Amino acid sequence: MVKILDKQRAVQLRKQGKTYTEILEQVPVSKSTLSLWLRDVGLASTQKQSLSKKKLAAQLRGAAARKQKCKDSIIIINQACKQDINSISKRELFLIGVVLYWAEGAKRTSDRAGVMLDFSNSDPDMIKLFITWLQTYGDVPINDMKLRLHLHDSHRQREEEIIAIWSKIVSIPTSAFAKTYFKKHNPKTNRHKTDDSYIGLVSVRVKRSTDLTRRIMGWTHAIIATQK
Repeated sequence: MVKILDKQRAVQLRKQGKTYTEILEQVPVSKSTLSLWLRDVGLASTQKQSLSKKKLAAQLRGAAARKQKCKDSIIIINQACKQDINSISKRELFLIGVVLYWAEGAKRTSDRAGVMLDFSNSDPDMIKLFITWLQTYGDVPINDMKLRLHLHDSHRQREEEIIAIWSKIVSIPTSAFAKTYFKKHNPKTNRHKTDDSYIGLVSVRVKRSTDLTRRIMGWTHAIIATQK
């Protein structure tokens, strides 16, 4: 008798548009039994819509929970990594700058009469770090640096705004920025950043930097030599 009443109650709740989870909270049976009882229970279109909305809401809650869990995990990892680094010596910073240029700097033939130092990246923190390195280990004054923004043509109207953003981050006046280079739009390219978070790429060039560029390449070769 109890089972019959439970089944009737389950059918009634299902016809009201309740989900299996909601029904199981009121009817103490296994999910497999509930599925068997309700397999032939039809739902009206309004009830189906209600279930779809509940399912979507549950998916959104799940996605939000996973996103928050990911954020929490990143915070914990960052805190642990900060303890690993703790501080950076002058020598370590020197080597970081050399390797940064090795990875992201222009490698023009060093035996040319004039070679200009040219470093590019889309990461503001990396650009800021390299500018600090130039001042510390290259004895390069701000006035000898020239920055150029490389921007997708579809963000042309944001040029001044983006230059101001970079200027504030790297502590370089907007007057130090040369004419912006605009990249032509290619509809076939699958671009990930198309909203206002996109701030392009910046290149840092240094006037009269042939000797410094050759020294950086020399330091690079010295690092390579230590691995042989």
